[in-house]
Amino acid sequence: AVVSTQSTGDHRLQAYAFSGAKEREWVLEANIRYIKVTGGPPGKEGLLVGLRNGQVLKIFVNNPFPMLIIKQPQCIRCIDISMGRDKLAIIDETQTCSVYDIKSKKLLFQEPNATSLAWNTHNSDMMCFSSNGYLNIKASNFPVHQRKMQGYVVGFTGSKIFCLQNLTMQAVDVPQ
Repeated sequence: AVVSTQSTGDHRLQAYAFSGAKEREWVLEANIRYIKVTGGPPGKEGLLVGLRNGQVLKIFVNNPFPMLIIKQPQCIRCIDISMGRDKLAIIDETQTCSVYDIKSKKLLFQEPNATSLAWNTHNSDMMCFSSNGYLNIKASNFPVHQRKMQGYVVGFTGSKIFCLQNLTMQAVDVPQ
């Protein structure tokens, strides 16, 4: 299935078969700001959807009912889920990165001035985010490690962080 919104800022999410037939539509409470594909078995793929009203929803393409994960007061700008699917990182419109335990909904920590983020796909306790010309790496309960770098974080796999700067993708090696 192909999932799409009709226009920027729409509150409707639609799933289409590759033949072009509409299979499902979700009408959400607020406009969609961010969509993260989380994968899954064929026909049961998942999405994380961040809304302008601060909700983060989990949607499976085979389920007509979105599930609320977290609600916060600010509009969502960026979201990602940890490899173990137990932690959720959110960047809101105030550029605050908030990390939550999904099960308990407890706020684990916050970092200011974040513009983009990614969890490590090999290590559930490592994430990175970009802010004000720096790449920030957070491992478990340790303090953030900073490295000067321009661009937006788009992925983090093993010891490589992938950053988009203008139209160029950079792979940055980090020690683990």
